[in-house]
Amino acid sequence: LLARLAARAGQGKPQLALWADQVAGWFVLALLVLAGAVWAFWHWHDAARAWPIAVAVLVVSCPCALSLAMPTALAAATDTLLRKGVLVMQPHVLETLQRATHIVFDKTGTLTEGRPTIGATASFSGVTGVQALSLAAALEQASAHPLAYAFVSAAPDGLPAAYATRHVAGMGVEGEINGTAYRLGSRAFVEALAGPCPSQEEGGVWLGRPGAWLARFTLEDALRSDAAAVIRRFRAMGKELVLLSGDADDAVQRTAHALGIEHAYANRLPGEKLALVQQLQAQGAVVAMVGDGINDAAVLQAADVSFAMGSGAALAQTHADCVLMSGRLSALADAASMGRRSARVIRQNLAWATLYNAVAIPAAAFGLLTPWMSGLGMSLSSAAVVINALRLRRG
Repeated sequence: LLARLAARAGQGKPQLALWADQVAGWFVLALLVLAGAVWAFWHWHDAARAWPIAVAVLVVSCPCALSLAMPTALAAATDTLLRKGVLVMQPHVLETLQRATHIVFDKTGTLTEGRPTIGATASFSGVTGVQALSLAAALEQASAHPLAYAFVSAAPDGLPAAYATRHVAGMGVEGEINGTAYRLGSRAFVEALAGPCPSQEEGGVWLGRPGAWLARFTLEDALRSDAAAVIRRFRAMGKELVLLSGDADDAVQRTAHALGIEHAYANRLPGEKLALVQQLQAQGAVVAMVGDGINDAAVLQAADVSFAMGSGAALAQTHADCVLMSGRLSALADAASMGRRSARVIRQNLAWATLYNAVAIPAAAFGLLTPWMSGLGMSLSSAAVVINALRLRRG
């Protein structure tokens, strides 16, 4: 996995850098025309000075500062983020993140620790809570999902064998135990097998078999310690915050309320998550998506810029533009701050390159600079751009 992530990292150039390269290309063409015109004028006015002045024009206006303005800033910013545990794999990450209008968060494993535990168990149909937990753990014991670990770790030893298990994305898991079919997952998923639910409770994880509801499990998952601070930082930046989860509505609303997120969507299947993000984009939003699970892979791929938690699923990481390898959600806010800082440094570098050329080229064309002076000026101009970009390495 790390090899694949590293292979993707650093590929291509961001749009701003491509634009700078195009401008530099046209600049060189215009420079050659200008140098020819300057040579022609001085050849007529003072032939002895024609070549030194034309060479001075060419040397002093080398477009190095313009071409270096963006790549050096982005390289310094990316290096700083890598030292903080943020692996930037696509070149547009910082540029797009600082333009993002909406930050969309998954819940489990992103805003929460991703280590759910079994809270309460309500059993039905004469099945005890321990028996229901054993059946649920048997269905989940072959899965690497955090919910599966919660059931397996809470169940007693000696689990029954489950056969023909199948995970249905966003719904749950089904399989056979002792020749009987069981389903564990959302209420709607289990209802298709067990029939009408005898309880009016919503949310939670349900267990059932043909014609019988067996249990409802309440899950608990603590918020990440830095989640509230990250939400506050993005709100201060003027971003629209969205919570988008496949979890039950009560759990999603509790999390949204605790963090102060106004827009929260629950019970969303992977395709529905994708549709919501595409709807936002169709309305003109620039969407940054943060997730960690297999169910987030498609929406991470579709977002304008996407981030996967380092502790999340490998599939999510390979579909994201950036991986928070440190596992800290605050690293996302660090990346956003770095994006704004790098944009400011890029503007400074471009302003300096423009000002330098606006002053130096006329000076050389009027014969005020010798070739060696022009070479020194060009070197100092490029050095100034690099030194300014290296300020980003101070974190």
